[in-house]
Amino acid sequence: MQVSSSEIPSITLAFIDWRRQNADMSRILSSPRIAIIGAGIIGAALAYAFAKRDVSVTVLDEGVPGNRATWGSFGWINAHRPEDAEYFALRLDSMRLWQGLIEEIDGLPVRLGGALNWEGAERIETVAKALDEGGNTARLVSRARIREMEPALATPPEVAIDAPLEGVADPDRIAEALLIAAAALGAEVRTGVRVTGIAETNDRVRGVETAAGPVDAECVVVAAGKATSGILAGVGVPLPMKAPLGLLVRTAPVPRLSQRIFTSDELHVWQMDDGRLILGEDFGGSPVASDAERAETERRVLERARAAFGGVTLALDGSTVTARPIPEDGYPAVGRVPGMDGLFVATMHSGVTLAPVMARELSMMIFDDAEAGMLARYGMERFGAG
Repeated sequence: MQVSSSEIPSITLAFIDWRRQNADMSRILSSPRIAIIGAGIIGAALAYAFAKRDVSVTVLDEGVPGNRATWGSFGWINAHRPEDAEYFALRLDSMRLWQGLIEEIDGLPVRLGGALNWEGAERIETVAKALDEGGNTARLVSRARIREMEPALATPPEVAIDAPLEGVADPDRIAEALLIAAAALGAEVRTGVRVTGIAETNDRVRGVETAAGPVDAECVVVAAGKATSGILAGVGVPLPMKAPLGLLVRTAPVPRLSQRIFTSDELHVWQMDDGRLILGEDFGGSPVASDAERAETERRVLERARAAFGGVTLALDGSTVTARPIPEDGYPAVGRVPGMDGLFVATMHSGVTLAPVMARELSMMIFDDAEAGMLARYGMERFGAG
């Protein structure tokens, strides 16, 4: 089945109501009710995967789809960290699932155009070998070859890793596109709804409490980014998190420079479909403690981009500063919440890369009563939950 995400420009309450009213209500009413808290990339991917299971799905968010961590994401789909074989395999599996979603949903704003990476020159050969042996097809390419591949680069590096399976998801549109596809299958998306807590009786979930009234559900998945820990705290579940700020710069549109992502020690960049560049300098966080610091970072990143592309005229369109939702140990927090039947969690950094595999695995856990499997090491037990 193919669902078009391009036939409707944006999610509106009218569209969602129309879909809901025209859905097969006998099917919806006879199936388990699932509430997803959060309409970012993870919540949206879950909604689409769950809706394909013919279950009643309600997505709740106090903002609009993808308006926080997803919107401020670099959007890179990759399988790095080969030194951690299990986590690398999880990310690689998710990359493959993105290809399936592209084929399944017309107009999905995802481009698997490859990446060139020359971060950490001292270990680039080791990284390239590990990536390739692990299954993320990668090879070393010389400066001469890079000039042929990417003529817009003014000063190509001596050597880089060419990873042709990697790609990007448009952070402005990806969550909305998945939610449109979910709504077409009968899911309900309620935006502008503030969640105030999780309703439970005798350690069993009953639904979600919101400022607009209760939402009944037999299963609740908390996928609310950095807000996840606060929501879980309301039912006595610990989830220590850190939320470093990430600054990304966007330029005004320029003629097409490349379809690839470029990552180096000083600059990360890719070009959106509308010609704008998304630029960053540090995946670990950026100095944005003051307006002056933010302006200096914007200036510095723009100058590096101009140098990278031979002085091409680049004008600042704006920048985003977003808190990245990272569980304390740096790995995803996902799966059942021990001691609370019907409650699940899904929060992580690298949500854009991991969304499809998380949606598949949680679907199996919830609807097939599957074991945690490849998600076992990322469960809530490691934080003392339950």
